[in-house]
Amino acid sequence: MNHLELRPEEQLKFELLASGIAIDDLAMDHIQVANGERVLTPADYASTSGIILRLDGHVWVNVPIATYNPNFVSAPSFTLTADTEGLRVVGNGFSVAAKFWLPPDYHGRTNSRGDPHSMYAFTHGDRVRVAPITGCAYTCKFCNLPYEFRYRRKDVEGIVEAIETARVDPVQPARHVLISGGTPRPEHYDFLREVYESVIVSFPDIPVDIMMVPIAEVLDVEWLAGLGVHELSINLEVYNDEIAKRLMPHKHRQGRDHLLEFVRHASSVLGSGRIRSMLMVGVEPMEDTLAAVSALVEAGCVPVLSPFRPDPSTPMRDAEPPSGQLLRETYMRAQEITKASGTALGPECGPCSHNTLTLVGPQANAQDEKLYDGPRLV
Repeated sequence: MNHLELRPEEQLKFELLASGIAIDDLAMDHIQVANGERVLTPADYASTSGIILRLDGHVWVNVPIATYNPNFVSAPSFTLTADTEGLRVVGNGFSVAAKFWLPPDYHGRTNSRGDPHSMYAFTHGDRVRVAPITGCAYTCKFCNLPYEFRYRRKDVEGIVEAIETARVDPVQPARHVLISGGTPRPEHYDFLREVYESVIVSFPDIPVDIMMVPIAEVLDVEWLAGLGVHELSINLEVYNDEIAKRLMPHKHRQGRDHLLEFVRHASSVLGSGRIRSMLMVGVEPMEDTLAAVSALVEAGCVPVLSPFRPDPSTPMRDAEPPSGQLLRETYMRAQEITKASGTALGPECGPCSHNTLTLVGPQANAQDEKLYDGPRLV
């Protein structure tokens, strides 16, 4: 695949991830008809700080805006506007129809005990993400969690209630679940296992994925397989040894080889396509990222490419985000690697690809909408 083989909306995704977008009054009026005065995005995590758009019917993208990323979205070349046919992204020779993803109704509301649901859960696309730990026991310089939030564990009851609330949300019902980090301290390993069991058992008809560093006392793959976990996400993030040591010292001490061996074992237990690993594009040379793609594929893992987005709360706030050209070239070269091995970049779910480089085709999106009615867009 080369640059000329990408459709305009696919090319545009990489440019928007890199530079962000401005929203004019026409677009804001269009969105507010359905969204009212609610916030445009939960902006709960560095890689999900933008608004979610679907471009020309099938390309999902999380687009940074100045409200949450003033550190690099200052004078974007692209504008979200509206005409008689709906929303449109214009700029730099592009003019592409767009739809805006409506945040769910439960964002900003409280649970049965008066606590904000946002203490426990956020929905992006058609997936609810719950974080059993606020903050993180690890300190990675690109991640906002340890810098923005004091470490504490949550409670199982609040997590389960938040998932049920997200599942039946009247605006944007969640169709699957991700239990994510931060990483727990050793005294909370058993708590994480309690969360995993409670969620999987409480929601047997909903796919439940787990994202966690490979800690054996937390991720017992055989036990999770018996419970019915859907997929595991074991994120390598940075492959270059020196850069990993500098940016994520705790994960570096665990070791790249340890992670790859864990992935290899987990894949043998759960089966093909059920282990994925995120790589952060733009913090290391492209050749290192591509070497990581090859290593993950060899280990039986689905690579996921996520663009580095400098978060204002982190020490990397002033770092340059990767350019659209770098994102596009990395994606195309990684595609060559996965295609040669008979695999593909993840995720397969269209809405879940919004903060990754993955381009999910119209057929996959049509299948999602047939199964789930699709996320609500305006």
